[in-house]
Amino acid sequence: MIDRSSTIRHAAFRELSPSVHWAQIHQRTPQFKWSRRMYDFEFLYILQGDIQVTLLDESFLVPAEHLLFLPASVHHHIEILTEPYVQLLGIHFDFFDDLSVKQAELVVDENHPFDDSFCAMPYIDGQPILPYRYAIHLPPAIVSVMETVIQETNDQKMGYEMVCRGLMLQMLTLLIRHHDETNRTHHPKYQESLHHLAHELQTQYRKKWTNGEMAALINVHEDYMSKLFKDSMGMSPNKYLQSIRHQHAKRLLRETDDKIEFIAMDIGYEDFHYFSRIFKKWEGISAQQYRKFAQMI
Repeated sequence: MIDRSSTIRHAAFRELSPSVHWAQIHQRTPQFKWSRRMYDFEFLYILQGDIQVTLLDESFLVPAEHLLFLPASVHHHIEILTEPYVQLLGIHFDFFDDLSVKQAELVVDENHPFDDSFCAMPYIDGQPILPYRYAIHLPPAIVSVMETVIQETNDQKMGYEMVCRGLMLQMLTLLIRHHDETNRTHHPKYQESLHHLAHELQTQYRKKWTNGEMAALINVHEDYMSKLFKDSMGMSPNKYLQSIRHQHAKRLLRETDDKIEFIAMDIGYEDFHYFSRIFKKWEGISAQQYRKFAQMI
């Protein structure tokens, strides 16, 4: 166990000044394993596949469409579980522009560690800005911010560092709000049923769900089902289903040459024009523009 006090900085939100050190979309095969500490922090989003993570002596699964937060100075071990590979979005960063080692030395050489060089974790009102063990299902809006950070970092156009700083602040704000929303209210009596419903939406996302069918899985009235689901998941069941379909649409746009009309049908939208409106609402750009962007990175 590490001494976290050496990497803590009590601060206010206005003091955050994140700096991006590395950002890529990349693939890893099961032969690849991480077992390391880092001087900075990393957001690792699993686009496709599953990974097994051991962090702070606890082992847990991180599936596709989830974000993993890897803190500075904390040893972590990661195994790839999916053949032939997992696809990842990765961003190395700090919170206070306080990286003092070269970017090529982000991973700690345990034979020659620089104990005073770990980037600081912000503590806001006495609590870490994000939990040390943090892996969540990520809303599409936050995924889009990550993708834009990667594009800016790789293009390195004039002023990209300032753009990335702003994007990272936006991402952190959205993550904190999302964390607060999903932890606001819990209904222990219904938690198992709600998680079952969420699992059904994730696996049967092509289905034309009705509120009545969703309520029947929890055995409550439709209106109460919507309240329970939003309290637990931070969004309505219909919006949750949209978010799952959106992630699958983005994956198909990145990984296939299928026509967009076919993709809309494949993920459960019979009306292509409705799909187009929903996609742009979630992503901020059209499906065609997203496909062109994905080919760039």
